[in-house]
Amino acid sequence: MHVIIDDATRYIVAARFDWHETVQVLMREMMGAVRRFGICQRFYTDNGPSYASGHLKQVCARLGIHLVHSPPYRPQGRGKVERFFLTVRQQFLSDLHAASLDRLNEHLAKYLAKYHQRIHRSLAASPLQKRLAGKSVCRKLPEVTDIQWLFAAERKCRVYNDGTIQLNRRRFEVPGCLPGSRVPVRYLPWEKHWLYYGVNNPKPARPLDPIQNARRFNHPKGAQR
Repeated sequence: MHVIIDDATRYIVAARFDWHETVQVLMREMMGAVRRFGICQRFYTDNGPSYASGHLKQVCARLGIHLVHSPPYRPQGRGKVERFFLTVRQQFLSDLHAASLDRLNEHLAKYLAKYHQRIHRSLAASPLQKRLAGKSVCRKLPEVTDIQWLFAAERKCRVYNDGTIQLNRRRFEVPGCLPGSRVPVRYLPWEKHWLYYGVNNPKPARPLDPIQNARRFNHPKGAQR
């Protein structure tokens, strides 16, 4: 289970079970949290591979989020989220029988709706009451913002002689790029065909069509003299 919790109110900003603990899962949950609640001031995490990834660092820098990692082997700083994990194990998972991952997450959403309305002993209020009582310090995104662009990963890829690049074992055509050069790209690891290349006015890259690519230098009929 991946969880993002608001430190001040104990409100669960995002929570979902998944088969893997990867940076892609983290990015999807974080993107949903930003869409719903806005951009937080600080993001406090442990030192797991997903949280130490270059992708997360790029996104936090782009959004102006101060990324803070807890000291290694010292879980005390993450006590609030660790306590929530224990609560989930004791109160939610102990008697639950779900036939699939989707059903498990449906049950979790219902559980969280009730959890947010229960009085929290250390707050003397429910997480929902605490959240609604104060002004949010999160920065809201303008409605026209392309949030996928904000959460895309960045990399430079070498342009091959056939005018293509390779990323995550997939080939893309990047017309106009010089073979042998390295072109900056932005991509979403969980979206197979979402990839843009170039610095100014980035363009969408096309998945490689081997047949059309092989004919790219062919002259149209009637062009020869």
